[in-house]
Amino acid sequence: MQRRYIYLAAVVLCMTLPVRARAQFGGSQIVFDPNMFARQLQQLQQETATVTNLAQQLQYAIKNTTGGGAGVWQSNQNLLTNLGDLINQQEGLSYTFQGLTQQFQQLYPGYNATSTAGVQSPQVSVDTTLDTLNGALASAQAQAQNFQAEQATLQNLELKNQTAIGNLQAVQVSNEIALAQVQQIQLLRQLVMAEMNSQNLVAANQVNGQVQSNLAAQAILSAPSPPGTPDWLSGSVGSTPPQP
Repeated sequence: MQRRYIYLAAVVLCMTLPVRARAQFGGSQIVFDPNMFARQLQQLQQETATVTNLAQQLQYAIKNTTGGGAGVWQSNQNLLTNLGDLINQQEGLSYTFQGLTQQFQQLYPGYNATSTAGVQSPQVSVDTTLDTLNGALASAQAQAQNFQAEQATLQNLELKNQTAIGNLQAVQVSNEIALAQVQQIQLLRQLVMAEMNSQNLVAANQVNGQVQSNLAAQAILSAPSPPGTPDWLSGSVGSTPPQP
């Protein structure tokens, strides 16, 4: 680049060298015109300033079109997948489970009798609820353990922000920061989903337990009284078994 500047300046200098005029009438004496020399010198200075200005603009353009601020962002899809699977690993009922709706209906059948095919026992429902809460805590812990890696990424972005040499690098760093913000929003959504997952299972377990208690009470009240049991409503005693 410097060689091009020197070559251009040399061309301008050759074009603007002061013209030597010879004396009229065939004389050999060289006539020097100071006014013409001054004008040519001024023109040379103006053209030199123009070349210098163009060189500065070219350097500025090179800086603004130099990349190098991208590549910090990396996908966190594996982290998000692992966070969702932690509840399944704890044998809980996770939002990532493919048959979530069917499994939920089996664990919390409501007014379906426990003898219905496919319906889990109340104890299984309680265990699944506790395992789900444990898995949600493990998911939150895994996010907390990722803070150190996130801090290193932020420090790298700050370094690139401080050392950006042009507009392009500054824009690329801004894009990297925006992508990192999107990742933080995704992690926040994952925590919200894990919390909703746990709250829904706890609420379902409570409702299902109340329903099962009501069913048990109704079964006791609707069962026929054993022989010899007083009927407090009618004031009579139930029939006695036949004597041999």
